[in-house]
Amino acid sequence: MQIIPRAQSGDREAFAVLFEQYKNLVYKTAYLMLGESTEAEDALQEIFVQVYKSLAGFDPRKAAFTTWLYRVTFNHCLNHRRKKRPFTLPLEDISPALKSEFPGAQLAEEEVLQQAIGKLTDKQRAVVILRYFWDLSYAEIAQILDLPLGTVKSRIDLALKTLRKVLEEQESGKDSVSQMEVCE
Repeated sequence: MQIIPRAQSGDREAFAVLFEQYKNLVYKTAYLMLGESTEAEDALQEIFVQVYKSLAGFDPRKAAFTTWLYRVTFNHCLNHRRKKRPFTLPLEDISPALKSEFPGAQLAEEEVLQQAIGKLTDKQRAVVILRYFWDLSYAEIAQILDLPLGTVKSRIDLALKTLRKVLEEQESGKDSVSQMEVCE
């Protein structure tokens, strides 16, 4: 018998295996959405309590388990973020794939990109995380977030434009400071 149906039927050992198999996916996603390890650890526990309570409602004919789990995770994190402080992504967690979207930007100082990611809306950040940190396709993101494919594409496009604009503003701000220093 497969692990998910066993867990759905109340088998605690099967659920423990499910937890072990997917805890890193949930933790990393929560960490990228919330920006703090302690909040991500709390979210991991809360999400798996929610998964345990609602697992009976999971239908493998409608979506893959990971798709359902991403959705539960993102919904939890978005609800949590609405109640909390501004977002900050730790420097070491900036995705190389995301950095490659901005080849002309001065990203030697990763804090520039970190600050730019902090300017994204939660909805934009969600698609950026799924696309550039988990390397998911647009179709997978659409299924996870229960959005039309066009909406996913436009959110990613808007997020990248926002990031470019913020990076350009920060770069031009540095140029102004550099010129002022030269004048003094």
